[in-house]
Amino acid sequence: MTTGHKATGSTPPDPAPPDPDASLTGAWTTALPPAPPAPDRPPPPPPELLAELDDRHREGLGLGRVGRWAEAGEVHRAVAAERAHALGPDHPDTLASQYEVAFALSRTGREADALREFGLVAQARARTLGPDDPGALDARQETAYVLGRLGRHFEAHQVYASVLAARERVMGADHPATLRCRHNLAFNLGRLGRLEDAYRMARDVAADRARVLGAGHPDTLVSRSEVAYVLGQLGRWVEALQLYREVASARATVLGADHPDTLATRYEVGIALGRLGRSAEALELYRVLVGDRTRVDGPEDPETLRARHGLGVNLGRLARWEEALAEARDVCALRERVLGPDHPDTLVSRREIAVGLGWLERWAQALAVYRQVADARERVLGTAHPDALASRNDEAHCLERLGRGAEAAALYRRVAALRQQSAPRGR
Repeated sequence: MTTGHKATGSTPPDPAPPDPDASLTGAWTTALPPAPPAPDRPPPPPPELLAELDDRHREGLGLGRVGRWAEAGEVHRAVAAERAHALGPDHPDTLASQYEVAFALSRTGREADALREFGLVAQARARTLGPDDPGALDARQETAYVLGRLGRHFEAHQVYASVLAARERVMGADHPATLRCRHNLAFNLGRLGRLEDAYRMARDVAADRARVLGAGHPDTLVSRSEVAYVLGQLGRWVEALQLYREVASARATVLGADHPDTLATRYEVGIALGRLGRSAEALELYRVLVGDRTRVDGPEDPETLRARHGLGVNLGRLARWEEALAEARDVCALRERVLGPDHPDTLVSRREIAVGLGWLERWAQALAVYRQVADARERVLGTAHPDALASRNDEAHCLERLGRGAEAAALYRRVAALRQQSAPRGR
């Protein structure tokens, strides 16, 4: 992000030849008092204030880089307010701070708020700097990302496609920002169920990034990781596992063994092992990963808790359900305290509690937990969100196991009707 536009000067022109009449008028003109500033042109803010705001903006960026998004958001919000007062609401620096406010909101689970803020930034930049302004395109691209997080993948696809066309026209097909947009479009295609299209596009983006940026560039490795993810979604888990291992090795070499991206790829290796029925190997991988995450990030970091979640899932796959249930309860309690009761990760852990209760034939308790998850997802995401509908299906399955078939059938019908209503009419 920008930290302020610095004033620049130019070499003054050669002085004009002396005016012979200046000696007659100079005494009168120089004796006049200076004209007051025009009322619609306030004096510029002091350079010291702008420098302080630049420093605080950078401080907010630093907090975000270490995952302290709530604090980063507060810093950016304060800087945005002061920049708006000092520079005006549509100044590029003000909009840069507002962009970071929206980014922090999206990283703290407040997608609806982030969507609104990104939209405002995109509109303001397009209005003042033009629709092809890089900052306007960045804000629109983040709008698409948040739409995807909200389950509105068809709308996200439309925005991504529009931004990609603008980036290709203005920046060229091989510009890193264009390649990033193509990567995001590939990701979203997978969420639309267009897995073969997603696979082809992600594979092509990975090849283009390797050509333009280099095989070991972090962006190239991000795209290769996305190829592995789509391979998994296609059921091609052997290929996915091999590719995840290659990416993990490359990231360890390029970024370091303890880099967050390296550790994240090791997590995905565990996912692939579990999908291939190699749960004992996955369990051991997650035990080591939990130790590394705890050492690097601390015991309550969200990524440490994610690794513990993977450990618990594989305990269940090995039919060690009492241990799995205990782990799910511990992780859920920590996530609730660290992330909040309605955070997506907290709800995933709460659902895992219900899964464990079901496998232990404690269906009445499982039903209460499934309903908690479904109610929370509907409240946060909306009744037609795919995750909310999946949770209602869980609830219906639980009702069936309790012998309450009529209630289960009614709930299944309700879910089917909501899915039909929310299905896109065309692409």
